[in-house]
Amino acid sequence: MSSSLNSPQITGTGDEAPALMFRPGRAHSRYLETSAGRTFVPLGLNLCFPRFDTSPADGLARYERWFDALAANGGNFARLWIGHPFFDIEPGRAGVFAEEPALRLDAVLAMAHERGIAVKLTLEHFRTISPRREAEIFPGAASFSKPLYAAANGGFADDMADFLDNPECRRRYLKKLDRLAGRYAGHPAIFGWELWNEMNAVAAAGWLEWTRAMLPELRRRFPRHLVMQSLGSFDCEAQRAAYAACARLPVADLAQVHRYLDPGAELTVCRGPMDALCADAVSELRRMAPGSPVILAECGAVEAHHARPSDLYERDREGVLLHDMLFAPFFAGAAGPGQSWHWDFYVERHALWWHFGRFARAISGFDPIEERAEPLFWETPRLRVHALRGRRRSLLWLRDKESDWDSELVAGRPPAPASGLLLSLPPTLGGPAGVDFYEPWSDRWQSGGHVGLPLKLPEFLRSLVVRLDRESPNIVHVASVCCGAATSPSPKR
Repeated sequence: MSSSLNSPQITGTGDEAPALMFRPGRAHSRYLETSAGRTFVPLGLNLCFPRFDTSPADGLARYERWFDALAANGGNFARLWIGHPFFDIEPGRAGVFAEEPALRLDAVLAMAHERGIAVKLTLEHFRTISPRREAEIFPGAASFSKPLYAAANGGFADDMADFLDNPECRRRYLKKLDRLAGRYAGHPAIFGWELWNEMNAVAAAGWLEWTRAMLPELRRRFPRHLVMQSLGSFDCEAQRAAYAACARLPVADLAQVHRYLDPGAELTVCRGPMDALCADAVSELRRMAPGSPVILAECGAVEAHHARPSDLYERDREGVLLHDMLFAPFFAGAAGPGQSWHWDFYVERHALWWHFGRFARAISGFDPIEERAEPLFWETPRLRVHALRGRRRSLLWLRDKESDWDSELVAGRPPAPASGLLLSLPPTLGGPAGVDFYEPWSDRWQSGGHVGLPLKLPEFLRSLVVRLDRESPNIVHVASVCCGAATSPSPKR
């Protein structure tokens, strides 16, 4: 197995015997690899649709801009909603398919493939076939109603429950999957197919049984791509049972979780530090889906109950929230970093793409499959320590408790450097022979030479990555990770 975490490098045209282009790692199923056995860490974000009314040319130009920025910073993954009008092949009448949206999807997939970006396609996101008031009512929010499927509008379902439960409705819906399979089965840019966005939010009770029936149908039509399902934000106790039930579905290739910083959330963790809420979500899913890769597939910050994007975004011009969304999930044992929502309101608006490059450099030279990585967590009075213990090499991400979104973005208190800190290591990490430090906020590696315990940490701002090696005190830094070294300049401080 290669120890570099590179771009997908997918081989094959789909003419040979079906084989997954991506799969859970054969040596360590908590992580992902390509069919060639190369470890694949999905580094990217949701780029689901172009917001607001846009011409086809403008929408495609946005994707070219987003993909260029992501790829330039080591990114290799993105998610699209192909039920959105920009991509929807069934735009006007149920069962009547249009060529123009498919051509747009063709173009976007080609752009992604040219840049080494693997794409997850989410089939549907609507919650009702009858108009209703939704929580997300801010300008640019996606519509969660699809009235074309209603019988009153020439469709085939009486209501959402009928859409899910009626065998004839299911048969009619499978025609759409057949249409997509005829065009995209085996497409080299596609990572996998997500059955539905946050399906337990639909206006009917039969979502789990529908998922259980449809995931095998998805697998039959796309034998070379991963298949998966997603549920709403894990922000209350009621979601626990839904996530546990979904995690037990045998056909799903990976377990996904959504979670947001939400002042209206029931769970206390969803109102606290971003690194803690992300790591907790991953830990919950790891317990529910033992042996499966786990991805924090949506994360971000919202006003209470998802009413609109968080007001914190306007103040977070350095990307404090995004930094934690990326680092915390991976260091909690996820198969990749967290995948941010609000790509346009937040990431693009403040030109925060450079954070993806910092994550790529932070994990350079660390192959979680080769190392059989397992997460550890402990706290000191000053730090939360999120760690991945490997056979020969371990990575630690230290998060300064005295600086987070509340202190910086609400209280307006600039972060103070953490200096003069010592870090004791648990016996489970073994006896390291060498240490390197990476400061993500200054983009600087430095060697700590031969290890003395406790570790004497260099001064850092907000967070620090520690790389421990059991064999050599002189670790050579590898600059190319995921899709390659980031090329965009660091922002001026």
